Amino acid sequence: MKQLFLFFQPAIFLFIVGACQNTGDANGQLADLGKDFEEVLAVPPTEQPSNFPSEELENPVGNQRMLVKRGNMEFESVQLENDNQKIRNILPRFNAYVDSENFSNNDYSSSYQLSIKVPVAQFEALMDTLSSVGKRTTNKSSNAEDVTRRYRDLNATIESKKALENRYRELLSKATQIKDMLEIERNLNDLRNEIEGYERSFRTLQGDINYSTINLYFFQLKDQKQADKPSFFNRLAKAFQGGWDMFIWLLLALVRLWPLGVLAVGIWLIISYFRKKQQK
Repeated sequence: MKQLFLFFQPAIFLFIVGACQNTGDANGQLADLGKDFEEVLAVPPTEQPSNFPSEELENPVGNQRMLVKRGNMEFESVQLENDNQKIRNILPRFNAYVDSENFSNNDYSSSYQLSIKVPVAQFEALMDTLSSVGKRTTNKSSNAEDVTRRYRDLNATIESKKALENRYRELLSKATQIKDMLEIERNLNDLRNEIEGYERSFRTLQGDINYSTINLYFFQLKDQKQADKPSFFNRLAKAFQGGWDMFIWLLLALVRLWPLGVLAVGIWLIISYFRKKQQK
């Protein structure tokens, strides 16, 4: 029996050493995972570093410049409603549409204020066409804002946040502690809200880049003689107002004369007294 034990002793020794080594590796993996939790959870989502190389962040859109084009135009119209209809018929030819409008009418003029959205490739052509609609163009201007840096920054931020989100999900799938799971899920919710906010801003910016805005104002002046001539109802209202003003004036005049009224009553009483005395 002793000889059999001596025969298997080297094999038993190797088995024990191997088992110890496997245990050490497993503990090392758990330690690495715990280290990952500590490193990621110790930093708020807003301060987490990006996993993307710097070259990719600096130039996500290549050398293309991102421009937001805007135009302003004002013209006088002879027939306001006819010109308004002309504009409505022109817009579909350029794949444009009215984003908002406002109509104004007073004693001196009537006018429309339109905000028009048009694909950036059709911007200049539509501006030229609209300038020929009215009687005379009184104002026309355009500008282009370079938003390339803002576009790149938003794009890079979204990619960075999504990479961090994937890292959190990876850690969540490996987590075994309840407190770690809750902490990761809380950070994931905060990070998802941030990503959605950046994506909304990015979509708005893309819309402004793809569709230019033209602010169009056109007006029709009214005949000054007709504008200055009051209507029957205006004259009637002024007549009522004049009568009321006269009544108030007379009432105030009577109130101002109250001392004279008191004096007149006093004189009348004195005269009446002496007359009665003489009659007796």
